[in-house]
Amino acid sequence: MKAIMFIVATLAIGAAAVIAIAGPGTRLGFWDYGTGLTIMRSMKLPAIAVAGLAFVSFFIALFKARGLAALMFVAAAAAGGAAIVPVKFEQLVDANPFIHDITTDFDNPPQIVAGSALPRKNPAEYAGKEMAPHSDLTIAEAQKKAFPDIRPTVVNLRVEKAVKHVRTILEEMNMDILQEGSSGARSTIEAAYTSMWFGFTDDFVVRLISEGERTRVDVRSKSRVGVSDLGANAHRISDFFSKLQARLAS
Repeated sequence: MKAIMFIVATLAIGAAAVIAIAGPGTRLGFWDYGTGLTIMRSMKLPAIAVAGLAFVSFFIALFKARGLAALMFVAAAAAGGAAIVPVKFEQLVDANPFIHDITTDFDNPPQIVAGSALPRKNPAEYAGKEMAPHSDLTIAEAQKKAFPDIRPTVVNLRVEKAVKHVRTILEEMNMDILQEGSSGARSTIEAAYTSMWFGFTDDFVVRLISEGERTRVDVRSKSRVGVSDLGANAHRISDFFSKLQARLAS
């Protein structure tokens, strides 16, 4: 009985470890992002199965091998917690359109300049009129349907002051500022966000256009790799605007 429990614990902890290293392995260049995602997703059912076995073994250990109860609990928690990751991933895939380029301006989206020369698989150009994968909508139409609240914001500040707020917010959101520029009544700040686990990098561009005493703020966020961003770019833009409004209200 104890030998079987040790085997179950080993399998459970091993399954959790495999899911855990899928991201760091991608980030460190051991495999590409597609392989990393495949590793994570392929371990969903094995992790759920061994988590269940470890959980049952925990209760058995409480009565017949109390010295192993703590180990079985940890093993069950590790595998169960790790299994949540691919389950959540698949839920996000189903809940979001297969797009990875989100903008507040479909006709004249902020341009990715500094990030265009950096390693990427998705081109920097906006392709809103192209058809979204697995959809009968264009990329722009898919965004409008899924994220209708993503739109430009006008703030009661001159461009110069608005730029300072934007720069601070980008830094608070753990983005690296790549380039800043201004031309007449227009200023642009380009930044990049890199995810902690897989190391996915998304370009984030904020364009500010003077409207007298006010400033129109447009944003674009685009993933450098991948087909679907699982809603991450839209969420980041919404988070940015929320932080901007909060700063202006304080």
